[in-house]
Amino acid sequence: MGVSILCMLGTWQINRLKWKNNLIHEVSKSIAMEPQVINLSNIDINSQYLPVTYEGKFLENEIHVLFSLKPYGPGFKVIRPFKLNSGEIIMVDLGFIKESKKNSQIKTEENKISGNIFFPNETDSFTPEPNLSKNIWFSRDLKKMSSYLNTKPIMVILSSKVNDENIVITRLSPNFVNNHLQYSVTWFSMAIAWLFMSIYLIIRLVNNHKKVNLKNVI
Repeated sequence: MGVSILCMLGTWQINRLKWKNNLIHEVSKSIAMEPQVINLSNIDINSQYLPVTYEGKFLENEIHVLFSLKPYGPGFKVIRPFKLNSGEIIMVDLGFIKESKKNSQIKTEENKISGNIFFPNETDSFTPEPNLSKNIWFSRDLKKMSSYLNTKPIMVILSSKVNDENIVITRLSPNFVNNHLQYSVTWFSMAIAWLFMSIYLIIRLVNNHKKVNLKNVI
């Protein structure tokens, strides 16, 4: 019974692995699509990863979100408002700056951007409140950031270039935890171990039973 349950769990993890790989493939394909202009009223959580392009201009205010990026180390994600030609304002994740460059003036003269829609899920009850005086945020909280910057709660992760050498563009990529192969190997290994232990126990019981019968005969 135990072996069967463990094998079922291993098989379930293999099916989950196939599903996760298909999901990653579909998201990667969606991210790589040709960017297009999407009316902001048509954007919602179902627009996640959608490639878009807009024309307008960057505004001066910005938010710095604590972030770490290999091989640069600690630094910040730079979130800046972008005013579309329609007059609507969205947020744009420009990318990463090193901690030492936090107070440097970032040049954003571009009037056309391309990137992907992203609704981050980084905030929970343990996330500290932002330090507004030092402009240090601890997560990309769309509701709070849009209120602070006076924008719509819509974010675009930039994929096009910015004319500032201090900015490291962090293009969007599928970021799913995919440990299902490891889990399946664990379950099947436990099933094999259980099987051998059961066989060993049966052999011992049989041998003990034979010894008892032999003593009775003697």
